[in-house]
Amino acid sequence: MEKFKLSELLEYQTAYTQILDYECELETILAIKKDENWPLRRQMSAAWLKGLSDEYKINLNSKESATKKSNRLREEGNVFYCSKSPSKTENMFKAGQQYTLAIFAAAPYTEALALAFANRAMVLQELGYYRQAYDDCICALETNQYPMRLIHKIKIRQAFCVYYLQDAKKLELHLTELEKCGLNESYKQRVDELQKGLSSIANEIIKETQDNDKEDMSLTETTEFRVDSKDATRGRYVVAKRDIKSGEIIFHERISAFVPVEGTQICQQCGSVFIIPIPCHACNGKVIYCSLKCREDQAKVHQNECVGYCLGLFEQIGISHLALRILLEEFPQISPILAHESDIKNVWKELTTETSHLNTKTEVNYVKSLRLVSHFQKMSLSNKIWFAVIADLLAVYLKEYTPFFHNTSKSKIKQSDWESLISALILRHIGQSISNAHTCSSIAPTCYDIRSSTVKYGFLLLPNMWTKPFHLRQGMLHVLGEVGEVSAANIPYLSMLNHACNPTIRPRFSGRNFSALADRDIEEGDEIYNCYTLTYRNSMSVVRRDLLKEMYHFNCECVHCQQSDPDAAYLEYHLYKCQNPKCGEKFVPTPDKEDLHITLHWWNRSEDDETGLRDGIICSICSTKQNIEWYFRFKSLLQHSNSKENRLELLKLYDKADGILLGFHSLKLQMASDLVNLLIECYKGSVETTDLEFCRFVNILKFAMSVTADKWGQQSLEYVAIMSVLWDLIAMNKYQCTQLELNDMVKALDVVDEECRLLFMNYYKDYIYNKQINMEK
Repeated sequence: MEKFKLSELLEYQTAYTQILDYECELETILAIKKDENWPLRRQMSAAWLKGLSDEYKINLNSKESATKKSNRLREEGNVFYCSKSPSKTENMFKAGQQYTLAIFAAAPYTEALALAFANRAMVLQELGYYRQAYDDCICALETNQYPMRLIHKIKIRQAFCVYYLQDAKKLELHLTELEKCGLNESYKQRVDELQKGLSSIANEIIKETQDNDKEDMSLTETTEFRVDSKDATRGRYVVAKRDIKSGEIIFHERISAFVPVEGTQICQQCGSVFIIPIPCHACNGKVIYCSLKCREDQAKVHQNECVGYCLGLFEQIGISHLALRILLEEFPQISPILAHESDIKNVWKELTTETSHLNTKTEVNYVKSLRLVSHFQKMSLSNKIWFAVIADLLAVYLKEYTPFFHNTSKSKIKQSDWESLISALILRHIGQSISNAHTCSSIAPTCYDIRSSTVKYGFLLLPNMWTKPFHLRQGMLHVLGEVGEVSAANIPYLSMLNHACNPTIRPRFSGRNFSALADRDIEEGDEIYNCYTLTYRNSMSVVRRDLLKEMYHFNCECVHCQQSDPDAAYLEYHLYKCQNPKCGEKFVPTPDKEDLHITLHWWNRSEDDETGLRDGIICSICSTKQNIEWYFRFKSLLQHSNSKENRLELLKLYDKADGILLGFHSLKLQMASDLVNLLIECYKGSVETTDLEFCRFVNILKFAMSVTADKWGQQSLEYVAIMSVLWDLIAMNKYQCTQLELNDMVKALDVVDEECRLLFMNYYKDYIYNKQINMEK
């Protein structure tokens, strides 16, 4: 059974399950359990999970092998730490990287792990990451394997960290511990220094600066939730209770549950991207945290997922992992309320009926999730069975590999009924997640792969990047030039917003917090809209229509889609001037035996499809095939741009394209982005450019910023990513802008997460603000 892929297991079980088509998740689960083949299917699921477990045990490195690898990596870190090279700070970063890799490589509860944490704490303390260094000291001691002969070293390290964190209570505790250690004169002097420092610190515990959880802003302060009983297609919706200005925060909401996408390296509790990771060694570092506080806060959830991560289960079940996470995060809130019931059908009614007593408790987060719309009723029977089998498989996993069901034995509900109830809830959350889950995007570094499964030391430990914690070096802001999805999340109130292709909100995802910003002025009583797809400026109406119909089961009738030409704005980015001198008209290419979207983006064809790629485009007015050899020459020269001659030719080809690609053409934006990247490579590689070249590059950069603002908005992650390059030029005295331009760019940061905003604003204060003040004087 272990040789089966999950998809094969599901296909087999789905094919041999015969039930009626129920609209209720619980009825579906109960019907499957009544099917005569169910005992065999349950055995197959259990055997498949056992196969994963057996395979994991076979592939598990021995403690001896893990210790050997960890010690080797730690010793490599020691070489950097002890180096007499002038680049002491950069060697600290390199040592920190090796110590982090040593942490990931070590087996749990070993001396190798203790020493790796202790050594990283030493580096982090020198680099100024005092909270992270203090956490590492605790991690080293938690192993119970830290050598007693060295205990005074780690205790004094802890004392210095809390001194710099201005935490008098903890400092007093560690000084008391040090008094019991046999210290030499050198250490006694350091303790005396700390004793003097103790009297100057206010005796209070400083609130952790990295705590990313905020209280929710009242959702009812500016908005009102309504239900349209006359129009079923409208259903639930949200309106403004008062006038809301453009850029104003409409509401905050704490993300109730999320899971990383594609193995993204984020803290599993707070969602932070820029972290120094603390891995869970029980699941081989597949889960990481930014702090011990986050690890503690997530412990009750992770105890039910740790084995699943070890087995590689969650990477195979897609959106169902988010459904499971919703259950694990939120179900404990209501399980005591259900303890008095013995009939699971009554329990289910209490959970899912909007008029039930439980559903009046709107302060309970899980109630908000349970009330979300699900398209389970609209699924085909085969899909219902498919997802029901996954839900049952996860119930088997929870029963056999986790303590999840341990607390249910004291209730009146039978154990078998508990399993059915949990399967039904997971199934419900799968249906809800398909139609309500949100993908959270963030600015990500271009120089560090946050999805790497092998390199996990974190962006903050890259050398030649930082002057101090969260302060980038001059000219390095452009590394924050990538936008990517980092997690899939359950955000109940946001899910109440209806769709429009021209939404009224701009989303801001910041770790575990969501904020909706007004995209434009909203009048009292106006409905507030989100966009479930790409907006009308970034997609064809037919593409949006098909996706909305397939995923959300409705036809879009928003104001924009009802216009006579709903694709006009999008096609503005695909206007050409015909090269035929007898024509010379503006045109949008005519599709030839293929989708219009492919025709409009012909340059994105695979290079393997050279014939199709070179077919190019045809004028829709005179049917003349257009010459696109200039584009292939442009792409070729980008690979050989070190010479001044090639760079000048690139600029000439860009000028040629400017006469063919009209307005804010998408291909022109792509070419501009290529040239901006070339500019970055030039100043990174100290390649000298002429004043004329540099002036042209800057103008191209500003064009790219203008197009990006037009397509995605000036308050967008895409705009901020390209804006980072201009800020580098300003910081290095390569470009001057007006205060008004600068204010607009600072305003654009309203949509980025808090940790990324911190990096941008530190850079602004370090290198830009004073320059701007002096320039105006």
